[in-house]
Amino acid sequence: MPVTRMLMINIGHGLNHLLMLLFPVVAALAASAFDEDYGPLLALSTGSWLAFGLGSMPAGWLADRWSRRGMLAVFFIGSGAACFLTAAAQNYWQIASALALLGVFASIYHPVGVAILAGGAAETLGKRLAINGVWGNVGVAFSAVVAGALADRFGWQAAFIVPGVVSIGLGVLWLILVPTGAVEDGAGGLTKPATVPPVDWKRVIITIACLTVLTGFAFNAAIVSVPKLFDERLGDIAGSATAVGFLAFGVYIVAGFAQLFVGGLIDRFPIKPIFLAIAAAEAVAMFLVINAEGINLMIAAAAMMALVYAGLPIADTLIGRNAPAHLRSRIYAFTYLISFGASTAAIPAIAYLHGNGGFAMLFAILAGMGVVVFGGVSLLPGHRPAAPAPAE
Repeated sequence: MPVTRMLMINIGHGLNHLLMLLFPVVAALAASAFDEDYGPLLALSTGSWLAFGLGSMPAGWLADRWSRRGMLAVFFIGSGAACFLTAAAQNYWQIASALALLGVFASIYHPVGVAILAGGAAETLGKRLAINGVWGNVGVAFSAVVAGALADRFGWQAAFIVPGVVSIGLGVLWLILVPTGAVEDGAGGLTKPATVPPVDWKRVIITIACLTVLTGFAFNAAIVSVPKLFDERLGDIAGSATAVGFLAFGVYIVAGFAQLFVGGLIDRFPIKPIFLAIAAAEAVAMFLVINAEGINLMIAAAAMMALVYAGLPIADTLIGRNAPAHLRSRIYAFTYLISFGASTAAIPAIAYLHGNGGFAMLFAILAGMGVVVFGGVSLLPGHRPAAPAPAE
């Protein structure tokens, strides 16, 4: 895959997550501008997040039936336009509608961008997906910095206008640099692929879809709970909310790069034993977090987050290697929708479990889920899947 094309897809991943987090960052300033309370204004982004999850299925279907190149252009240009509408909003309903539209366009990226990456050389797929995942982490990490700086300097609307200009510019550049048909990889859906994936590809996809329920829940539960966990148990090390935030940020960034190591590993060796080892180690790390405090907690939490992130490129790689090219965007969309639903369910679960047993109960459950994931991974085929043809 050409370097320029891959770079733009990766930038798109970072931009995707940054755009979705703009409003939560600037909601307090926007509330002041509208003379409203922070809570009700922040709640206006609910529709955006629902659209972000639910929109992935129609986006995947359109990408497979029409054009992945075209859909990624729609993502860039549409997201930019939605940012402009948000900045121009004058009341509650206009903000809510513009944010929901942003969620619709942002939902395009994952089933389309990942499917395009999966259409390249199979022997480097794990590394490509891992690098793409790191770009997404960078987008999350920098969202607060970018949005906060622009809002403080020029007003909350600038936090949408500037990224909106960048997004539309990237969309135009994508259309110029990527010729029609260059990234279709089976899109169009009118013919079956010439090269048939392994006969057990459906078994792989079904297993991954089932595991995604558990891994999606565990991923969001771990990310959301770590700052509060540090606040409760690192009193001697972190004496302020700012210090806790920096410790959590450092754990996330370092752990995120675990994807790169695993991505290269699964390109060189059979994927199943690596997946089994990560699942087992993740369950152990979550078990160690249950009663850990101080420096032991930091070590256990860092290991847990590194293992949580390390598993991310594996499922996408298995789908990319096994799914028929003409169905790939829809399959990615389906698994993403499942993961989104499970991640959303983690929030009320954390609230309930923390009030009825504390974090010890939460991480005991997560450790148990890790054992179940290990059992699910053992059901996957033991051979290295045959590489699908890059153009079908």
